[in-house]
Amino acid sequence: MSRRQFLQLTAGVTVSAGLAGCADTGAPDPAPVVADHVAARTSPRPPAQPTPSTPAAPSVTATAPPFMGMVPVLMHHRLVDGESGTYDMTPQFFRAELERLYREKYHPIRTIDLARGNFSTVPAGKTPVVLTFDDSSPRQFAVDARGRVDPQSALGIMLDFQRRHPDFPAVASFYINQNPFGYRGADVARALRKLEELDCEIGNHTLTHPNLRSLSDAEVQAELGGLSALVAAAGVPPPRTLALPLGVHPRRRSLLAQGGSGPTAYRNEGVLLVGANPAPSSYRKDFDPMAIPRIRCSSHAGGKGALEMAYWLDRLRRDTSR
Repeated sequence: MSRRQFLQLTAGVTVSAGLAGCADTGAPDPAPVVADHVAARTSPRPPAQPTPSTPAAPSVTATAPPFMGMVPVLMHHRLVDGESGTYDMTPQFFRAELERLYREKYHPIRTIDLARGNFSTVPAGKTPVVLTFDDSSPRQFAVDARGRVDPQSALGIMLDFQRRHPDFPAVASFYINQNPFGYRGADVARALRKLEELDCEIGNHTLTHPNLRSLSDAEVQAELGGLSALVAAAGVPPPRTLALPLGVHPRRRSLLAQGGSGPTAYRNEGVLLVGANPAPSSYRKDFDPMAIPRIRCSSHAGGKGALEMAYWLDRLRRDTSR
């Protein structure tokens, strides 16, 4: 059985997992973990019709393959030269991650592609993977006045890898706060336009990275709508997916889908959680675009932490007959 056949048969039963995200404080909502040896019996179908809290997704393209397997959505934070916290990653470790993904036949897409069920760019025999980056720290992405991406940044490393492996696109989803990547003023627009030019996704991570559960409805909308307005003011399309700060939902979850008014109106087609397992395909009945689980990537302790990237990639590889 091939990897693709195995992944198309794999389904999830959920249990709780308590991983905090983006900081060492704040209690995230429980995240599902896929259990062993459960087979899916569903037929290929487009993503579920929206509920009042789930916005409608555009029609899936006719050329998109009916991928029914599990999609690793990888969660990255700071890129650092020396190990610091459990959410940090060294450039060497990140390069090794890309090598492994390429070797094991993964193909990068963006969060919005997963939310919309658009796998049309994924070649036959390969598995979709989403690389996400939270908090918009300076080492994730940097561009100079001439439009050159810093080769030592995370996206610069991906672009270098793409030059050597043209069939592994340097696309990722960056979840930004105010002053993204350390830029201010006119430099914000220049940075965001470059990301858009490179076909990367600019996602919403709120203006100030608060615990949304501690905010009023109006404050939640100001955080999401303010960030969306900041992106639109840069002359690029506003975000259509959101990464929850700390992995915590607001008290009224329907506010994640849409809210605000006028220039601060926003709409999200997908919401990312903090952990802690691969996401089901958009075509499966258990896929919820407003609750997409992610896998933490970190070089801390050699990247061998519980339920981190190495654990899941090892498991998918081990459970697949070549």
